[in-house]
Parts: sequence; C-alpha cells; structure tokens
Amino acid sequence: MDQTKLVLHFLSGTFLFLCLSDLLLQAATAEDQVTYLDSYCGGDQQYDQESEYANNVDLLLSNLTSRASTNKFYNVTSGEAPNQVYGLFLCSSYTTDQVCQDCITLAQDEIRQQCPSSVASIVWYIECMLRYANHSIFAINNESVHRYMESGQAKYSQYNQDLTDTFISLFSTATTGNSSLASSTTVYLTKDLTMTCFVQCTPDLSPSDCSNCLNSALSKLTTPGTQSGGLLQPSCRLMYAFNDAGSLSPGKGIYIALAVTSVVAAASLFLHFFVFLKRKNSTRKPIGIEEIKSMENLHFELDTIKAATDGFSPANKLGQGGFGIVYMGTLADQQAVAVKRLSNASGQGIKEFKTEACLAAKIQHKNLVKVFGFCLERDEMLLVYEFVPNKSLDRYLFDKKKGANLKWETRYNIIVGIARGLLYLHEDSRPKIIHRDLKPSNILLDGEMNPKIADFGMAKLFGGDQSQGNTSRVVGTFGYMAPEYAITGQFSGKSDIFSYGVILLEILSGQRNNLFDPDTEADSLLDYAWRLWDEGNSLKLLDSALGNVSAKAEAERCIQVGLLCVQEETDKRPSIASVLLMLNTQPVTIPSPVRPPAFPYCLGKKAAPRESYSIQAECEITELNPR
Repeated sequence: MDQTKLVLHFLSGTFLFLCLSDLLLQAATAEDQVTYLDSYCGGDQQYDQESEYANNVDLLLSNLTSRASTNKFYNVTSGEAPNQVYGLFLCSSYTTDQVCQDCITLAQDEIRQQCPSSVASIVWYIECMLRYANHSIFAINNESVHRYMESGQAKYSQYNQDLTDTFISLFSTATTGNSSLASSTTVYLTKDLTMTCFVQCTPDLSPSDCSNCLNSALSKLTTPGTQSGGLLQPSCRLMYAFNDAGSLSPGKGIYIALAVTSVVAAASLFLHFFVFLKRKNSTRKPIGIEEIKSMENLHFELDTIKAATDGFSPANKLGQGGFGIVYMGTLADQQAVAVKRLSNASGQGIKEFKTEACLAAKIQHKNLVKVFGFCLERDEMLLVYEFVPNKSLDRYLFDKKKGANLKWETRYNIIVGIARGLLYLHEDSRPKIIHRDLKPSNILLDGEMNPKIADFGMAKLFGGDQSQGNTSRVVGTFGYMAPEYAITGQFSGKSDIFSYGVILLEILSGQRNNLFDPDTEADSLLDYAWRLWDEGNSLKLLDSALGNVSAKAEAERCIQVGLLCVQEETDKRPSIASVLLMLNTQPVTIPSPVRPPAFPYCLGKKAAPRESYSIQAECEITELNPR
C-alpha cells in the first residue's frame, strides 16, 4: 500500500477520530491559551538521569505544577544537599487560575524536552515562567541570562524615546513593594496609535533588586521599532506592543480606549494583543498537525511485523495477556521489539488497542514502556513495543528461586521507579492518565532491573481540571482494584494509588494479595501487613528471600507508605508526589494508616483457589495469567 493510500485508509476509519477527540483536542484546549516564548538550558553542566538529582527534579516540577491552580507565584526546594533542587514559577497576575495551571503544566513538559539533563533551566511563556537550578535562586536578582523578542512590522522606530520613557515611569510603580511587582500602561501616541507596556519582577525580589533587574533589561533592549517585543531575564521581564487602531477591528479599538483608565485592563489587553501578534507571525504549525503526522508515522506494515516475528512463530512467544499474545521480534534495523497481537475474538480489544496506540503519540518516560507503533491491516490489530529483556515483575516476585535475585536495593529501586512512572501519568502528562490496571504483570523490567509500566489498554484520559470519573463497566484485576472502583465504578488517581500500594506490599513480602497464604489469620496480604504494623512487628512482613535487611528504617518506611496507599477512604491515600516525597526524603513525618478495607470486596465475592480465574458479574475482571 503506497503512502497516499495508507494515509487515506488511516484517515477514513474511526481510529484517528478517536485519537483526536480523546487525546489531541484535549491538549489543544490548553495550548491555545498560552504562547511559548523561549527557554534557557543552564550551561554545560548536566545531571545523570538515574541520579538522585534527577529524582529531585521530577519531584520539584510535579510539586510546582500541583501548586499552580491556587498560586500565581510559588517557590520550593526538593531533596537535600548536595542534590537539592530549587525551583519557582510565576504567572501573570492577569491570567485566570486555569490558564496559570495550564501554562505551568505545559512549561514543565517543555523544560523536560528542551533541557532534559540540565542542572539549571528556564522556560518563558507570555503567561508564565518556570525555573529551577542546583543553587538558591530565591530573592536573588539574576541578570546573567536574557532573551530578546520581537514580532510584527518594523515601522515604529520614531517612538523609541516614548517607549523608553514609558518603561522608566513604570519601574517606580512596579518597585513600590506591592505583592505582584508588576505594572502596565497604555499611552496614546496619536489619535489612532496606542502603545502598551508591561513590566514584572518575581515577587520575592526586594524593590531595589526589582529596579536593578528592570533597568538592566531596559539597557539590553534594542528598539528596532517592531510592532511588539520585549526582554526576558530570570528575575524580571519587560514587554511592549504598538496598536494601530485602524489595523484591528472597531471592537478592539474600544477596548484600547477603556484600557487607558485601568492598569489591570491595560495589562490584560496587552497580553491578548501580544499573543495575537505573536501567533499571527509565528511559523509554528496549527495545533494538532504534528500530532496527526506522528500518528501516521507510527504505522507499521503487516509484512514488516510478520518478518520481524518470523510469521508470529510460537518460538518467539513471550507471553499471553487478557487481550492477546505477545511476541518477540527484530526489525530490519536490528531493533528488538515486542509485538502484542490482539485477539479478534475480543470485543473489548479494539477499544483498548485504540487507547494504547493513541497514548503512544504522547507519553515518554524512562519508567513507561515505549510504544514504537501499531498496525491495523487485514483484520490484524498489532502494537509494537520496545523489548524489555527481563519481562514482568511477577515472574521474579512470586518465584522463590528468581525472587532470591531481587535484593533489597533492587526492590527499593523498583518501588521508586514505579512511583516515578505514575507521577508522570498523573501529574506531568497532558492529558492526565489513569492506568486502571496496575499489577506486577504490567510492570516490565529492563536489563538493569529498572521498572517500566506497560499495558495502557484500560487507561482513562483526563483533560483540563478533571480529576475523577465514573463507569458502569468496571475493568481491572481482582486484588488490585480500589474498593470504590470495584463497587461503584468511581475511579481517579487515587484508584491507581491503591493498586500501587498493593504492588508495594507484594514487592516487600514476595506474596500475592489475592492468593494469600491461608495458614495465617489474615484474609489478605493487606490485612496481614496491617496487623504486623499495628503490633510493632512490621519487618516480619519482608520476604525471607531478602535475608537480613540492613536498611531497616527504609523498609519500615516503605511498609507504612504501602499501608497509606491502600486506605479505604480515598482522601486518606497520599498523592503519588507525596508518596515519592515520603520514600525519598529524610526526615519526613508520615501519617499513621488505619486498617485497610476487608478483602475481597467486589460484590461480596470470595477469593478463588490458588489458580488463575476470571470473574464476570457486575465486575469485569481480567485473568491472572503470567505475561
């Protein structure tokens, strides 16, 4: 099939429509409201992606993002010296809470892409700024970095002195010690021409430092007479826009007249007009085009996949899940891949296939399995993943011989790695993603035993400020589903937290929750872990294969965090950012858990004997087969 036919085939089905409606348009809603300006990646100093500093950067960015819905300015540190990270964000005081939240969320995505390993980074949007470094940046005027902007026609140079005088007059207003340290004004230059100027410092600066920063920025600002422009520095910015009333609609001319009497209105108008000019002259393609092309580029020819897997040879079979068989393959460029061949007999499989393939265009994180592409051809539904050599966590965890290879350091690394993957899904990804089927068989281990979350077929995407959902079709795996989800169909990030807590306790104990040892008095692993913790004997939970664990305080902390994650009430479960904070930070106060819910709780059904099973009543449960 040539490329033209392939694209026509691709666009003609419901597949692309589903991707765009569920995924791409959600992202476009946020991105349409903010405008990227520039970024700075601090010098040549880089950090290792597997280092403690990398962990602290992840925690810091997620902490800042979570604060943007209620703050226009926030600063925070993450970790301890010598790996401590300092970070802050600043939104324009004229943006709404939602635009501020969207801007900072997009900014942390941008900073990861532009500066993936820089120890110090900054990203600027018209609406916000996000920054972090490996040294203190709070209440410090930084003039060492600057970025110049210009846009529109260069025909206003005769007003350069007016521009300079207006900026200087604004500096005294912005440095009077008010909370925003921002000021703006609109000036009539002629009957039809106005000039709007805007200045802003980070609110942690003293008035004198703010003044020094703005004067420094003004001294660097070249004034070629363009229609709009500005100068960005880490601690302050100044921006301007000329508006010829004749070049805009009459309605906008009225708004300009009104703005003269109000500083707030003037600043708001300036931001909208500057965005208008920036986007009018931007060379960026409309939102959605790149995403559409990326989906097209993910398509594999069926013959290519057949060649890679030797015609889906049984010798290449890696395992079998709820929706099909997974094969190992090798592409023509020698790239090793895993191919999931979905069963045509499963009515569910088509929807789950589309979900996973759509997500492939968006999510990238070292603790998430990378999807290379898909194939929809000749009634085949195929997903092509990166090949992860050590297969799934359950193959090690619940096998006594292989479990002996999972030493404490390895298990702790897996616990933290899964949490970091979840952090990306819940707080850093746009759209936010709820996995809904976290379990050890969906955690794959790479050659260095680093965990990668897999199988997004049951995932749900949340756009905007949506944080929870409800479904009449409960899908998941018995023993890992949160009680509110299993019983009522309600799901949220806290549903994944419950599943994570179960996995954490299984990693520590080497025992399955839903196939728990009947010789104990407890009805589940969760209940057993709680009883030991309540009696002060929590370390008895640890897998005997671990031997004598030297990091006892770390192990006890993990047990307590696991019990907090499996609390029955959702508001008593921590967020994934809090989980990572509790796991990585010393000292930190960890709340005391209460007894977890009785198990099993899915419609009062009792656990099945020690064998694979599938229950389909009002709950739709996947089988517990190895991958």
